[in-house]
Amino acid sequence: MSAKDGKMDKFIKAVDKLTDSKGISKLGKTLNKTIDIAGNIISSTAEVTNHQIDERNKRHQFDIKLPDINGLSLDQTKDLFDSIGLKYAFVKVDPDIKLATTKTDTVMKTVPKPKTVLPAGGFVKVYYLDDEGLEESKRILADIIHKKQSRKDSAKALVNKVGHGTAIGANKVLKVSKKLVPHSKRSKKIKDSKDSDEIEK
Repeated sequence: MSAKDGKMDKFIKAVDKLTDSKGISKLGKTLNKTIDIAGNIISSTAEVTNHQIDERNKRHQFDIKLPDINGLSLDQTKDLFDSIGLKYAFVKVDPDIKLATTKTDTVMKTVPKPKTVLPAGGFVKVYYLDDEGLEESKRILADIIHKKQSRKDSAKALVNKVGHGTAIGANKVLKVSKKLVPHSKRSKKIKDSKDSDEIEK
């Protein structure tokens, strides 16, 4: 008898037990108990889940989604936050070159960011630029533009000075060389040096 035959015999015996009336009834009872247990687990899990959802909804029923208020005036912002029950503080931003063209007394940004969910009575920082900050930002921008222009002008002046100095220097060198060697002799010397170079080769 081979190993396959032994396994087959065991399988046949197991099937015979199941087909026996007692085996089928035991199987049916086991399935019924399993289904009852699974049903109880599912219903108790559903109750726990529903309870947790209800508790979460109770805790967050008064939460507020922070609206995007960038660009609103400070008065409009104050009215809005008072009506929805948020606490707030207005904070002046420091002058910066990027703010030289910004509107004053309007909301630039908020902390936390827009669309953040806050509890009722949550706190929001509202950043804005006032007139003094705008003037300072414009002054900073004007200073930077002036410095850039000064650097450009200095660079141009240096180039002109160097270029002018080079031209004057070259003219002086030519004048000196003409004084040292008269023109007629100079050309003769050049011819003589060429002839001597050719002879040496």
